[in-house]
Order: sequence, then structure tokens, then C-alpha cells
Amino acid sequence: MGNASRCGRILFITHNYPRHGEDFAGRFLARLAGQLISEGDQVTVLAPHHPGAALKETVERVRVVRFRYGPDHRETLAYRGDLGKVSLIGPRGILAHQRFFSSFRRAALELVRSDPPDVIHAHWWVPGGWIARGLPFSGRVIVTLHGTDLRMLQQKSYLRPLAARVFQRAEVVTVVSTWLAETLARLVPSVTGRLHVTPMPPDDAVFVPSVEPRRDDPVPTVLCVTRFTGQKRNSVLLDALSLLRQQKIEFKARFIGDGPLRRDCEERARSLELTNVVVFDDPRPQSELAEAYRESTVTVLPAVDEGFGMTLLEAQLCGTAVIGARSGGLTDIIEHEKTGLLAGPDDPQSLADVLGRVLSDQALRLRLAQEGQRSARDRFSSRAIVARFREWYFGSPVG
Repeated sequence: MGNASRCGRILFITHNYPRHGEDFAGRFLARLAGQLISEGDQVTVLAPHHPGAALKETVERVRVVRFRYGPDHRETLAYRGDLGKVSLIGPRGILAHQRFFSSFRRAALELVRSDPPDVIHAHWWVPGGWIARGLPFSGRVIVTLHGTDLRMLQQKSYLRPLAARVFQRAEVVTVVSTWLAETLARLVPSVTGRLHVTPMPPDDAVFVPSVEPRRDDPVPTVLCVTRFTGQKRNSVLLDALSLLRQQKIEFKARFIGDGPLRRDCEERARSLELTNVVVFDDPRPQSELAEAYRESTVTVLPAVDEGFGMTLLEAQLCGTAVIGARSGGLTDIIEHEKTGLLAGPDDPQSLADVLGRVLSDQALRLRLAQEGQRSARDRFSSRAIVARFREWYFGSPVG
């Protein structure tokens, strides 16, 4: 690769970007955009509109343009999880998707013509990559898969030829973990020559260890920062916590997040008689989240087929021991017994076993926390990751 020291104009094409200051949708994209601007680049983001959000605004020096695809009550495909839902593929659903894609393409075309970028970075192969593929643009196109779009290719083989056409247009295709790279190369072999692993950058200015010496709480705290979806396997963690209770191991547990299965998890906690030790909190701002990591004894993510696992990386940067499932991108972050512990996927007993070890062994917790923090800082610093993206943007042609 060549020298990427020059600055340029970058257009993000995405269906997921923060709609307001405390929004968690696409927060990692806002972080990448802000860090690129700190390097001297100009970043414009094209994303769908959401009721109440501005059509055009500049947020922390990032120019955000949001396209309309219907009246407020019809703008339900983005952000709410309805995009691509099989339940919508009826006459009305097909019409809504057609309207969404045509509005998206029209807005992208207008931006490329009126304010030509040097680089287009499309996030998720669909819809962003598909929109970028059809634009009259001679510059470099980068496509990043984040995990959910790859699961779509796993489940729907008929989409793989469409994805291959998107990747053929891109000079570089990035994924956020080794597992995603291996899976994508198996599903769409033609992508191999342009495929690279480059995770999203963490906010390592916010997620830092406490300046005060760490003191263990008399009752250890288990933290899970999550989305309440089936893929995150929050119910597996609740079952593991129930097993710990049966072993008379003391703990408190805190879930931070939201999602469609939150009520189900709260009901499961009640049925397991965990309500006196488990609390469910809404998503928190980044600064409060960092404090939650620092105050916890261990941070756990039992998700299966997780694209990367940013919450575990953030916890490591805060100096906290971490546990994950031996699945997906979590194995990029955790080296078992060195930078954290891995439990068998979908195995509450395995998770309870490793949790019990961490909760009862202070020396183990300290060692895992120290090694994890060192690994996170050395391997996943925002500076190194942003430099790599800028090499994809502005370096010599990549093969």
C-alpha cells in the first residue's frame, strides 16, 4: 500500500446513523467519521430520514444528509428493524422497499453530482453497497460488512450473486473480524482478493481505566451491555446466573440495553427468581457506559455469531475482565485464559463455570484485566484502525 498522508472527501452511504446526540444507532460510524475529520478529511454521511431528525445538519463537523422516503408514518424501514423483513414482502411491503431504494439512490446520485467525493465508503453491502454500485462514480469504493448483512447471505443463498456484483464494484471489501472474513470468503469466493479485516475504531479517549486503584466490591458485579435480540443470547446468561445462585455464589448483575426481547428477558429473570440480584437499565451515554465498565467485576457477552464484540473491547480498555462465547468475532478479542475467558456457545453450564472462576478468584480477575487492557490498546487502538481505513481510501491500489 502507498502513502495515505493526503486528505480527501469521503462519502459514507449507510442506512444506520445517529439521529440525535444520545442515539446509539450507528454510533460506531459517527466515531469513525469524527476520527477521520481529526485527520483532516471531510466526511459527508447520507442516511435515511427518521421522524424528528433534521434533513441536513452538521454534527461535530460531520455533514449529515438524510433522505425522505415517505411521510413520517411511512418511514419505518430504517432504524426500527423493518428493512428486509419477510413479513413486509407483500404488495405493500414491496412498494415500501421500492420507494426506499429509489429515494436512497436518487439522494446518493444528487450528492455525487453536486459535491463529488474522492471516496465512497458504503456500510453494509445492502442497502449501502448496492446503492454505491449503481452510481456514476469513477473514484474508489469501499464496502464494509458489519455482521447482520453477512447473516443475510448465510440464510438466503439467492442473494449471494447480488452481493458478488456489489463486491466486484468495490476496490476494497472490509469486515470487522476474522470470522466474518472466513465466512464471507466461503459464501462468495470471488471476494477473496479484495477482502480485508478492519474493525471499527473504539472510542479510546472515553473508554479508559480509572485513575484510582481498583477496589473490589464486596459483592461482585456482572455487566452485560447488549441488544435484546435472540442472537445476543441474553437468556443464556440469565440461565448461567441462575446456576451460580444454586451454587451459593454471591453477585449482582446489570444488563444495559434495549431491543425487542427485553421484556422476555425480564420475565425470564422473574421466573428464575433473579429479580433481587439482576437489574435492567436503558442504554447509557458513552461516558456513563465507561463508568459502568470500570465499576463492574466482569463484563460478559454470550452472543453467538457476533460480528466483532465492541462492548468487550470497550470493557478491556476500561481495565475490566471479560468473558465471551467461543463464537464469531469474539475470538478476535479474547485469547482464552490470557485476555479473557471463553465459554461454550449456547451452554449455560459452561458460562456459569467460567463466571464462577472469575467471581471467586481475584488474582485471575486482575491478570485477565491487565492482559486484556494491554491487548486492546496494542491491537485495536483507534489511531491504528483509522490509519488503515485511510490507506484503503487514499493509498495505492489494493489487490
